[in-house]
Amino acid sequence: MSDTRFGVSRTHGRKPDTYVYLPGRKPQRQGLVTTPPDVMVEIVSPRPADARRDRVAKMREYAAFGVKFYWIVDPAIWTFAILELGADGRYSYAVSASEGTIDQVPGCEGLVLDIDALRAEVDRLAPESGEGEA
Repeated sequence: MSDTRFGVSRTHGRKPDTYVYLPGRKPQRQGLVTTPPDVMVEIVSPRPADARRDRVAKMREYAAFGVKFYWIVDPAIWTFAILELGADGRYSYAVSASEGTIDQVPGCEGLVLDIDALRAEVDRLAPESGEGEA
């Protein structure tokens, strides 16, 4: 998880799970960051109120802040969505997948996301089921 805090509005700050500045762009090095990154990534939280925040509140705030791409990863249902900010200031789905690969990642020429490999790695690192049970 990122410790960087972004000033997404005059009254709210957010700490995304991770973020990306593409080559040629840099945020200030200290304090509240007011330069929007190119990509914000959120891993959807399992609690319903947190999931709603990730899918609704943060989407609205990141769009208003000017984040070009919002990636939403939901490990509970294994979906990976990339939303792109339009000229109207709203996000639209650029691509989404639940398996296979995303061969053309918007805004990230040459990047390929292998959803199956990511899932296999998460499964490999997850505690074994039944561990700790009596």
